[in-house]
Amino acid sequence: MLVVVALLAGAFAVTPAYADDPGLNCALTATATVSVSPSPVVFGQNAQVQWSADGVNCFSEDALQISGPGFDPATEIFPVGGGSRAVFVGFTGTATWDVTVVDLSSDTGFSRHLASVTTSVSQVTTVPDLTGDTLAQARQALTNEGYVLGSVGSVVDCENVQRVSSQSPSAGTPLVRGSSVSIDIGRRPAPPRQCN
Repeated sequence: MLVVVALLAGAFAVTPAYADDPGLNCALTATATVSVSPSPVVFGQNAQVQWSADGVNCFSEDALQISGPGFDPATEIFPVGGGSRAVFVGFTGTATWDVTVVDLSSDTGFSRHLASVTTSVSQVTTVPDLTGDTLAQARQALTNEGYVLGSVGSVVDCENVQRVSSQSPSAGTPLVRGSSVSIDIGRRPAPPRQCN
């Protein structure tokens, strides 16, 4: 009797756990495209990510995951079909968007990567180095790069009296045009202390 039970258990074990999942057909047959415009994307502007996917026997348990800047595949899913989203380009380097179809009803979490697009980021602007500039020079340097002067503080700095002692964000930081940059102007210490 024990031998028969062991044989039956072995026979059932070869059946895939997802064989009865109706959404698997869609996941296996789905195709997709994804594009981004403009390409390359422009730093500090919106890019449009568009996708389109189709498959045989797709149902509500089939979904698309879009990964890449502006998307959270852990919390967002999209129906099989088409869509688009505007994404703000506040990052540098390159960006990749991927489309994956997932079968939400599958015991195994079946998924299949369908398409991807990669583009570089152009026209990246960085904060200029303002250290040692007068207030007027710092304001002009920021204006020239498309930034605005933010808060102006003061710190004791005998080497940069009446000049920029520090800035935030620091020089070389990628920053979207129109953003503000704060500075601290150096000043002498209050008496009786003195600069050497």
